[in-house]
Amino acid sequence: MISAYPDDFLTADPSLRLLVETQAALKGISPIPFDFGDLIGGDALEAQAPAPVSDNFLAGVLAQIDALEDSQAQAREAVHAAGRAIDELLSLPQPLRDISLESAAHEGWTFAGPGVKSMPLETGGALRAKLLRIEPGHGAPHHDHTGTEYTLVVAGAFEDGTGMFGPGDLSIKRPGQMHHPVALPGGVCLALTVEEGDIALTGALGMLQRLFTRH
Repeated sequence: MISAYPDDFLTADPSLRLLVETQAALKGISPIPFDFGDLIGGDALEAQAPAPVSDNFLAGVLAQIDALEDSQAQAREAVHAAGRAIDELLSLPQPLRDISLESAAHEGWTFAGPGVKSMPLETGGALRAKLLRIEPGHGAPHHDHTGTEYTLVVAGAFEDGTGMFGPGDLSIKRPGQMHHPVALPGGVCLALTVEEGDIALTGALGMLQRLFTRH
C-alpha cells in the first residue's frame, strides 16, 4: 500500500527528502547485506624457562582456563550481538544507511516500549526523523497525531488497523487518523518515520499523557 508523495517534494524538508530517496532506493536497488562473520584470532606462544610449581598448580591453571572460557563465551556473544545490530544498519538502502550509522555512533538505540527501539536521525530539517526497530508482535499503542506522520517500511512489515505495510510501502497519517501499528511475524520491522507533530495517545494512556504534559 503506497501513498502519494507531497506535491512540493523538491522544496520539502530534508527529512522528507531522506524518506523519498530511501523509498526510491528500495524500489530500484536491492541493498546488499554485509556479513561480518566470526572474529578470527590466534594464540601467541612464548618460550619460558622451567620453574618449580606447587602441588595445586594444575588445579589452579584449570580453574583459570574455565573462567577464561566463560569470559570469552560472554565476549563472543556480545560481539555477535553487536555484529547483528551493525548488519541490520549496513543492509539499509542508501542514503538511510550512512545517516543511521552516524546516528548509531553518536546516539544509538533508545527504548521506546516493549520490543520497540527508536533512533533519532539528524537531517538538519525542521521535521523529526527517526528509525524504528520493532520486534514481531510488538508496536506502538493506539494513538492519534498532532501533525502529519510519514512512515516508510524498510524491512519486515506492520499492520495498523488501516492496512498492511511491507518493504517500500509508505503510510501517511494525519490528525484524526488513529492507528495501532504492530509488527507482523516473520522478522524485525525497520521503519523510517518523519513527524510534523507529536503522537497523541488515546484512552487511559492519553489521559496520563495530557496530565503529565499539562503546563
